[in-house]
Amino acid sequence: MGKLRQKAKGNIRTKIISILAALALWLYVLAVVDPDEKKVIENIPITINKMNEIEKEGFVVYPKKDFETSISLEGKLSELQKLTKNNIDVYGEIINPVEGKNVVSLRTNISNRVSRELKDPSIVVNLEKKTEKSVDLRVNFRGDLKDEIINTNTNYKKIIVSGARTLVEDASYVSVDIDVDKLNRDLPFEKELKGVAYDKKGNPLDLELNVKKITVSGEFKVSKTVPLRIDYTGSLYDLDSYGLSPENISIVGSGETLKNIDFIKTKKLTNDDFEELLNKKVEIVLPESIKLKNENTEILLIKK
Repeated sequence: MGKLRQKAKGNIRTKIISILAALALWLYVLAVVDPDEKKVIENIPITINKMNEIEKEGFVVYPKKDFETSISLEGKLSELQKLTKNNIDVYGEIINPVEGKNVVSLRTNISNRVSRELKDPSIVVNLEKKTEKSVDLRVNFRGDLKDEIINTNTNYKKIIVSGARTLVEDASYVSVDIDVDKLNRDLPFEKELKGVAYDKKGNPLDLELNVKKITVSGEFKVSKTVPLRIDYTGSLYDLDSYGLSPENISIVGSGETLKNIDFIKTKKLTNDDFEELLNKKVEIVLPESIKLKNENTEILLIKK
């Protein structure tokens, strides 16, 4: 057992000595040899300085893009090891901005102890005037139950979109989307949604809106079956001898409205109407915002 312990201690001692030797060699290379090396770092983001001032002058970058470049480095190994994509800054400034193409010369924050060469010593940034206009708001209901939604309302009818002139000119409307299948059918709903601008073909546009949230409210329509009644103002005919076919009708509307409806009447019938309309279609009077569940239903005046 004692020999095994001594052997294990010997292995650990050997490993520690090996690590220290490797570290000493590496420190020697850095401190004494420190050879010249080359290094290429790719996909470095480019920062355009003072963009806030440019935007205050009424310009925006269009088309928007993520500007990137690569850089070739040459210098002592110890210096190159300090440089990574995360600590290299490549930047430039638009001098005297104009609408259209602006050439931006690029610089870096790299020390003069390292020689460097940017793949792109300059880039072209396209600016457009920032404009705005008012467009219609649309509510897009999605889902199997989208045709069951009624009494919709929004807190805005028009939305102001702003951004690059080209995009604003293409803007046709702002839309908000609601998946109605995820709503509770038994309760009215009110949703705060983020709008998106679209062109006439339905393509989304990267534009700012003058409102952050758009409120949409509504409810699901409900149905109710109620009896039909003849509304007769004459005295020649005995209503007990006449009736309507069908006797009951299904109507749809908001739950609040339907709960106060106990029956549906025909239009007012006179004595002449009874002679003309017997076994023919009779018009009924539906309250506002109420519809027939089956729009093709024909209501006939019949003699019992």
